Amino acid sequence: MTSDSPLLAPSDLPYGLPRYDRITPEQYLPAFEQAFAEHRREIGNITRVRSMATFENTMVPLERSGALLDRVARTFYTVSSADATDEIQRIEEQLAPLMSAHEDAIRLDGALYVRIAHLHENLDRLDLDDEQRYLAQRHYTEMTHAGAALDEAAKTRLTELNQRLATLTTTFEKQLLADTNDLAVVFDDAAELDGLSEGALSAAAQAATDRGLEGKYVITLTLFTGHPYLANLTNRDSRRKIMDASRSRGSRGNADDNRATLLEIVRLRAERARLLGFSTHAEYITDDQTARTPEAVEAMLRRLASPAAANARREQEALQATPGAPDPFAAHDWAFYTEKVRATTYDIDTAALRPWFEAERVLQDGVFHAASLLYGLRFTERRDLPTYHPDVRVFEIHNEDGSALGLYLLDLYTRDTKRGGAWMNSIAVQSELRGHAPIVVNNLNVPKPAAGKPTLLSLDEVTTLFHEFGHALHGLFATVTYPHFGGTAVFRDFVEFPSQVNEMWILWAEVLDNYARHFETGEPLDA
Repeated sequence: MTSDSPLLAPSDLPYGLPRYDRITPEQYLPAFEQAFAEHRREIGNITRVRSMATFENTMVPLERSGALLDRVARTFYTVSSADATDEIQRIEEQLAPLMSAHEDAIRLDGALYVRIAHLHENLDRLDLDDEQRYLAQRHYTEMTHAGAALDEAAKTRLTELNQRLATLTTTFEKQLLADTNDLAVVFDDAAELDGLSEGALSAAAQAATDRGLEGKYVITLTLFTGHPYLANLTNRDSRRKIMDASRSRGSRGNADDNRATLLEIVRLRAERARLLGFSTHAEYITDDQTARTPEAVEAMLRRLASPAAANARREQEALQATPGAPDPFAAHDWAFYTEKVRATTYDIDTAALRPWFEAERVLQDGVFHAASLLYGLRFTERRDLPTYHPDVRVFEIHNEDGSALGLYLLDLYTRDTKRGGAWMNSIAVQSELRGHAPIVVNNLNVPKPAAGKPTLLSLDEVTTLFHEFGHALHGLFATVTYPHFGGTAVFRDFVEFPSQVNEMWILWAEVLDNYARHFETGEPLDA
């Protein structure tokens, strides 16, 4: 690959936003190969030092290393999760074992582990600040947990297992996406979708048109089984079709059946756990998380299980007592009759809220407004900056004093090339050592209506947008010296805290009054 590849040189765009307008898929694998080689050279430069390990000659160059790989990987994986075309998926399948092998080459490097272990053993003798001390502790813990202390034969087998698991995981995700798209439910008549809003019908018609099914309606599936439309569809058979399609993903005996893939993943994870000295995969995973043990997780779940089950039984009794409720009562009936009970008991109709939750107003006058009130942030849309898909929007963020903070990208709409669910990821993380500012992305899967029609969100979608923006704020506000701690790099069972905090402001009067306005009349929600 030539040195003028947009992946190999730092971007000339603000904040180092990747040159997605110049990147082509065939450039990714050569860029990864060059980045792997550069990272290995950087690690070799550390391990060849003959003098005793110090923080400055080991930890600092270790944190500086891999900058090119980090940039290339974040650029690629942002695309592979949100716009996984056939070509991108083929690249990811080739890349998965290569990335796994490279990560193991670093994490299992015996010479590097010796140097880090020496620092860890002498922490109390070193003049380190809190962040430096924790950095040394984390690198030692993570390398030990990954298997750096194993003998060479065990490391070889571990590397084989990790590569195979990386390949299987990529295969699982690819097949899940393919089967989800294939199982989108086609309806011939709008009457079958009675109960959906005008915006939802428009999105279903547009999804059909995009598939060459002009005049029909397509309901695409969500990542979770309980599709939101089940709460609104009056036609029980339509609800059943959607639920049946959701439940059958990955288990239909076709080319995208994931059962054999999943079983092999489970078997190999168990072997890896035993190789690393743990009884189970769950024990291995929780060992380096806040919970620490599977028993602690189970104990908490058991405290929740009994009251949750009792509550579910009470809910089912109330639902089945609703006039018109079918007998027997099925899973695809639950959400629909929950809405009926909510309406009769509490006089709440969540579907009727959609006209007050127009997406642009929720974003600007809700999500951004709350962040401005709380943190003094200012948001400016940057239509001049390129993105990986036309639906993606870019916003530049400044602090209250006018200083630059970073970039926020919003990818709101669902498409066949995007994986399910909603998430936040970082294209770049802040680090004083590398001189980087943050670039964060929020992905949702909101059905896109036909051109000219408003995007009216459900309350759940409003909640998801606020939630994911909480993750974005975490990534934007994280201020660290070392990239190892950049962005949202915290324990997995803590990372949801900032996002849940941001959900608090959805119904906060000062925020709600500002964004919950009828998209046609401007009438406030409480009028």
